[in-house]
Amino acid sequence: MFKIYLTIAWRTLLKHKAISLIMLIGLSLSMAAFMLISRYVFDELSYDEFHQNADRVYRIHVHDYKNKVLTNTTALSYHAEGPAIKESIPEVEDFVRLHRADGMINYRKPNGEIVSFQEKNGFYADASFFKVFSFPLLKGAANQVLQSPESVVVSASMARKYFGDENPIGKILYLTSEWQGGNYIVSGVFADVPKNSHFHFDFIFAIQNLLKNDQFVTGGWYWTNFYTYLLLKPHTNIQSTEKRITAVSEKHLGRLWQRYNIHQTMVLQPMRDIHLYPLNNTEIEPGGKIEIIYVLILVAILILVIGLLNYINLSTVMGMERAKEVGIRKTLGSEKRQLISQFLFESFLFNFLALLIGLGIFLMATQMVTQSDFAIFYQTLFYLTIIGAFCLSFVLSGFYPAFVLSSLKPIQVLKGKLSANSSGKLFRKGLVIFQFSASIMLIISTIVINQQIKFMQKQDLGMNIEQKLIITTPKILRTGSFTNDMTFFKDRVLSNTSVKNVTVSSSVPGREIFWTAEFQRFHEAANNFKICHVVAVDEDFISAYQIKLLAGRNFVKEMILDDNAAIINETAMKAFGFTTPESALNQEIGDGLPKKIVGVVKDFHQESLKSSKKPIVFYHIPWSSAFLSLTIQSQDIKNTLFIIEEIYKNAFPNNAFEYFFLDTYFQQQYDSDERLAKLFNWFAGLAIYIACLGLLGLAMFTARSRTKEIGIRKVLGATVSSIVVLLSKDFLKPVLWAVLIASPLAWYAADWWLQEFAYRVPIQWWVFVAGGLTAILIAILTISFHSIKSALMNPVKSLNSE
Repeated sequence: MFKIYLTIAWRTLLKHKAISLIMLIGLSLSMAAFMLISRYVFDELSYDEFHQNADRVYRIHVHDYKNKVLTNTTALSYHAEGPAIKESIPEVEDFVRLHRADGMINYRKPNGEIVSFQEKNGFYADASFFKVFSFPLLKGAANQVLQSPESVVVSASMARKYFGDENPIGKILYLTSEWQGGNYIVSGVFADVPKNSHFHFDFIFAIQNLLKNDQFVTGGWYWTNFYTYLLLKPHTNIQSTEKRITAVSEKHLGRLWQRYNIHQTMVLQPMRDIHLYPLNNTEIEPGGKIEIIYVLILVAILILVIGLLNYINLSTVMGMERAKEVGIRKTLGSEKRQLISQFLFESFLFNFLALLIGLGIFLMATQMVTQSDFAIFYQTLFYLTIIGAFCLSFVLSGFYPAFVLSSLKPIQVLKGKLSANSSGKLFRKGLVIFQFSASIMLIISTIVINQQIKFMQKQDLGMNIEQKLIITTPKILRTGSFTNDMTFFKDRVLSNTSVKNVTVSSSVPGREIFWTAEFQRFHEAANNFKICHVVAVDEDFISAYQIKLLAGRNFVKEMILDDNAAIINETAMKAFGFTTPESALNQEIGDGLPKKIVGVVKDFHQESLKSSKKPIVFYHIPWSSAFLSLTIQSQDIKNTLFIIEEIYKNAFPNNAFEYFFLDTYFQQQYDSDERLAKLFNWFAGLAIYIACLGLLGLAMFTARSRTKEIGIRKVLGATVSSIVVLLSKDFLKPVLWAVLIASPLAWYAADWWLQEFAYRVPIQWWVFVAGGLTAILIAILTISFHSIKSALMNPVKSLNSE
């Protein structure tokens, strides 16, 4: 029986080569797309799953409330919070605090040569780090590597970078950081952090020396630059624990809360949720978005369904040509279940072949795009999803044609009275409408996404970031004086005509400002405070970035009193209640000590246009700077860089020369959106291509089945154009219906996606027209070829075809 089924299936494929090939291409491409999207989705969902205690590790978030209204959410918690929680709450098995340790690292080689690099992936951490997290150690024991205050654990990559093939254990690295520097002895080496971790690092320094900086606070309850993770005991009640953690914090901070008329609650976020449910700010690294995962899952299902509908539609109409075969087999005694088995076997064989081809496309695509080692195959869920998709494809694409064809009545078939009923035509039109509705939705969504990205990239930022070379400031000073060394560097650099200006600052555009403070207008109630972002700058910053000064003046180097002055932006001005820039001048604000407002600048976009403009206060503190900004006015960038590097090394010996260009750095904020746009470009194109393959197959079948009718019409005087219109109009009607159905759905989807952007492009009417016309034009081009070919056929041949 199997051999008979296989023979019949093979003969059917050979008889209908063109339509079978269209069906196979459509189904294979849809399965390949489904696999590619599934791979990405499972990669995103797999973040932090490799930790042994992933289900028991939580991170503390602090929620600020004023008058019972949530005003701020942060992932940064208090230095003293972790120890106090562990001491007070028995359900907390352990904790670990992380604090950034970015800075310059020096290593003196045995030959006396000093190697220096600016490192941005370092953290101070508690000794429990390798207990709470499951990052594998290649050298050293988890319970020992961070016990000493001078210990540092490095990644395998950094061990090779600094020490080559030498044993790194016992080697000394010198850290120069704005927080705490000194000599650190390498006590362990860990494997490079996997991609699917919500944070990445190359150095873990023992936290003990950092905590010496806590001399100016009371018990560490005012130091909030820490990420605190808790390892909870199994079966801990999370909501109850959150309330108890909040109570512990209130015990130490209650008076402060009362003073400022605020309240804070401590919320526990599962570590496995951090990547896809990130906070808008203060994250260690930019995360993903669960909303994008939902969208991609929907796109994957739509593309797979479009491919399946192609198969259902074409196999059903193609099966009508096999009506006589069904009639004869029924007359000779074949039972309905045997016919169903035959058609289901053909469907299984076809889907399996499509799966193999789709798998090959998937493997080639991942190899070309990601150079992946296909570790995804070790994820059971990925296997199950692909098997489930295959089974769904087989069931949906096989059962309907099988039952339709096996239900044909042999007497009507053999008498030649078989005709497509209205319900069958309506069903096939419904499938075409669904296919094109999904395709048009993707086309419109793609247009809106690309519009939004172009809008953000071309928007006036309120400052000039072009030709800006950013260099990290030196950590080791030649004379011991930042001012003297910086003056020396500026004088040498500005003597070169390739450099227009130089300025220093604690932050640069495109970078989130982590320095925040609670400000209030003096002579007002203490609880009327505003959270503002603080940037330390020199007197050249505002002019170098061409930020417009609305009122007042810039900082002046010679004015000592400017150390107690502040410049604010428009958003801060409004937050403090000033109605005009002039009314803010000479007013005092502060986070403890009063600062006199000497200037108000026009708002500018410190971050991408995803974020709203934030209140910013500028302090004149040049020596508290992390970045040098140089405006280049030469086309010979390579030679200019060489000159600047030589001057830098001369002015700041034993410092690493690390730089980047600001315009490129700023645009990196849109990388994830550009990747999403590329995905939608590809998958929208793929969806419309697969849908048109189905339309092409239907056009081929219709033209062939109406060959005699076309010949008679031509003999009776019908023109080629009238025949083309006759054959085309039945296919264009479903596409027009698809435009009407898809447009409101696409508007809703686009509007939902745009909600995450503080500044967004309006959804214009022509977007829907463009999406609809694109689909209609492609549909016309698809079906016109066979319509014209059939209309041009010799009527004699047409009449002799049956």
